[in-house]
Amino acid sequence: MKDLRNSHKHSQEYVVENTKLDIPHFENGSYVPSVVSLSIFCKFYNLTLDEFFAPMNYPPKE
Repeated sequence: MKDLRNSHKHSQEYVVENTKLDIPHFENGSYVPSVVSLSIFCKFYNLTLDEFFAPMNYPPKE
């Protein structure tokens, strides 16, 4: 979340104001965002959940 926010040069306050999400606690690991929270965040950045998680490199299933 932080990398995406920073790539758009948005402050935490700006994202909080526009999404009503607890961005500071999500970014510092105090809270884990729900799927609903992630959906709101992705909608704000015009992304699908699939696009949001695409950069994660998981080991291939055997």
